[in-house]
Amino acid sequence: MMLVLASDGLAPWGQASAILLAIYLFLSILVSLALVAVLMFGFAWIREKAELLRQLRPQITQLNQAARAVKQGDSLPPGVAENKVVSSIVQVPRIAENVAARSSQIEQSVDRGSTYVANAVIEFHARTAMVKGMVKVFFLPGLTRKAQPVAPVVQMITREQEREEEQVVVLQGHDAEPLLEQEIVITQSSR
Repeated sequence: MMLVLASDGLAPWGQASAILLAIYLFLSILVSLALVAVLMFGFAWIREKAELLRQLRPQITQLNQAARAVKQGDSLPPGVAENKVVSSIVQVPRIAENVAARSSQIEQSVDRGSTYVANAVIEFHARTAMVKGMVKVFFLPGLTRKAQPVAPVVQMITREQEREEEQVVVLQGHDAEPLLEQEIVITQSSR
């Protein structure tokens, strides 16, 4: 009797758990197969890239040999001279030196050109102002003002220069006094 009771109530639960375990096992196998396939293709891709790097290594070795030969001033080794990529890369420092010299030449020509343009603009502006002044003088004579003479300004400048020279002479005359008199003057002026 116990068997009947246990089999009647547990049989559907056992079948359900067996189905769940089968589904879990099936999904686990599918996920592991997908993971294995991804890893397989990934490792194959990495192997291809590693082979490419192995093929690139002799090129890098040739490039290093060529760079050493150029630094020492020697000619390129025979195997390296045939490789066009390496020989063109080795010429880059020479080209860089020429670029620096050429850039200074370009800079000088630009400076000359900009100076020429600046002078032309200044001359054009001066001639335009001159023409405007002449037109005002001829067609509108009442609007022009007479220019102030420059001579008084020059006289003022020369007078100021004379005063400065006199002050320098006076200061130089004080240097000839004995030290004792200078101390007395200093003492008297400080009180």
